[in-house]
Amino acid sequence: MFSLKFGGTSMGSAEAIAQTAQIIIHHPEKDKVVTVSAMSGVTDLLLSSAQYAIQNNVQGYKNILQEIEEKHSTALKILVKEEEFYKEGIDFIQTKLSNLSNFLHALTVIGELSSRSNDEIIALGEILSAKLLSLHLQDLGEKAEFTSLDTIVSSMFKHDHTTSDKHFFECFSHKLGSILTPLLEKNVTPICTGFFGKIPGGIVNAVGRGYSDFTAALIGKACNAEEIQIWTDVSGILSTDPRIVKEAHVITELSFNEATELANLGAKVIHPQTIWPAVKNNILVRIKNTMAPDDPGTAITKRGKDSHYAFKSITVQKNITVLTIQSANMSESGILIDLFQSCASYDISIDLVSTSESSISITIQNGHQHLSRLITELEKRYMVKTVHNKAIIAIVGNEMRKHIGVAGRFFSSLAEANINISMISQGANESNISAVIAGSDANNAVKTVHKEFFHTK
Repeated sequence: MFSLKFGGTSMGSAEAIAQTAQIIIHHPEKDKVVTVSAMSGVTDLLLSSAQYAIQNNVQGYKNILQEIEEKHSTALKILVKEEEFYKEGIDFIQTKLSNLSNFLHALTVIGELSSRSNDEIIALGEILSAKLLSLHLQDLGEKAEFTSLDTIVSSMFKHDHTTSDKHFFECFSHKLGSILTPLLEKNVTPICTGFFGKIPGGIVNAVGRGYSDFTAALIGKACNAEEIQIWTDVSGILSTDPRIVKEAHVITELSFNEATELANLGAKVIHPQTIWPAVKNNILVRIKNTMAPDDPGTAITKRGKDSHYAFKSITVQKNITVLTIQSANMSESGILIDLFQSCASYDISIDLVSTSESSISITIQNGHQHLSRLITELEKRYMVKTVHNKAIIAIVGNEMRKHIGVAGRFFSSLAEANINISMISQGANESNISAVIAGSDANNAVKTVHKEFFHTK
């Protein structure tokens, strides 16, 4: 059994959905479960509709709902020729959007958006795209069934589960298996929503915007999958961002550890939490290209495979803020704990940490809604220096454990390009080295380091 996940670009238009359907139909594995994201841009439209609602801008959200209806109805007309299936699809789209309109009207009265309400709204994008794909497959004569997963979580929370409970996803995975396995036994392909339920704190806060990757991984675990395939718009994980370096090459194989590092350091191809269900059950994860399905892609395995380079990939994160705190007595115990707890209280994630005898520096993403409040709180206890518009460039790969002088070459190549380093961090597992630089130097830094390590001399 294979778990296949198709992202927003794979579901972005009628043509893309038709291509996705052909991949499913001609996939060499007979038993498969499909997970889909919303059509490209739809999640952002839904979030905008919510903002219009809480601002009491009725016409604003109605215009967005009309745009969403037209987008899906147009795709449905292209994808579904059988009159019965087409009518089912139109009725489905109109009913779901009518329900959302009523929900948004209620928000105009309430005037605020809770995390669970946010979940209720963004879920619709994947519900509509999953229905479109399932109807298209049925129209082609395939045995496929639309499968919404949000009721699983609803039933779980009646039994006092929370997402912080270590047994939550074990229970969720078990319930997934009980729903999906009977369909597979009847040779039916479930077409699942990436959204898996309105959970306390909100699914975006708990997992992040790329939660459909995580759903596909949980499905793989639940159904004892041989492979989890993430279908996207690139032919695998690359040596760096191809928009910056056109010579970037595909990495044939990564270890689970390396993939996790890349995902957490800014690589957008795979969601960080996708990895752990695969690690726990030793399931191969493969990144594939919907528009080039014959490309082998990138395999993510338990041990991975060394390349002949000094490391595997370069990542860059832009729009970074560096906070440096100083205290009269930095040797005082509990300062790090206090700093981390303060960040956690405002739901702010820390990327890198660097310490010295006189200061502690951390990096976080610019633009967090509670950043100014965090800084104000810290200034009550410490001297705080804030620097915005920085970037993090990182090199990742287990190979650097065996290569002497990688850090030296990394830093020297940046120095030769007149790029100043303001902060350095290296993981204890010796599979990544990160440097904080000016945001304006980010692209040049990536090009410089890629040329130093990957280009033939």
